[in-house]
Amino acid sequence: MLFRSECSVTAANSAEEAVRGANIVVTATNAKDPVLESDWISDGTLVNAMGSNVANRRELPGHLVKRAALVAVDSLEQARIEAGDLILADSWSNVVELQNVEPHYDPNHITIFKSIGLGIEDVAAGAFIYERALATPERFADRSRATR
Repeated sequence: MLFRSECSVTAANSAEEAVRGANIVVTATNAKDPVLESDWISDGTLVNAMGSNVANRRELPGHLVKRAALVAVDSLEQARIEAGDLILADSWSNVVELQNVEPHYDPNHITIFKSIGLGIEDVAAGAFIYERALATPERFADRSRATR
């Protein structure tokens, strides 16, 4: 309740109610089948899909993937192996690697970021946190482990 009151959030009664009309939609599930419908997503929406990273599982329906003007992925090579959202939609013409995306916004187009979650990103994040812990041990609960 405290989070809800401090952040002015309300629970939705359905997935459709949660995403319809939203400017940004984030999915982070281990769903086997889509958790939303294409027609719930308005033009101009950014969809960040970060779950179901297995070739035969997906959070997004194929029609939504095909409707998107742009689908950005961490790695195209890895996406072809484990991004079930894209594999099952069999839609690759609108897919580009994140490093090649030009910053832009078009209110007439849907944009999807399908995060694959590369191991190197996890290593980099872990290294950053570790280095911060060493540099500022007073900010971490178990100060005995953060030594120089």
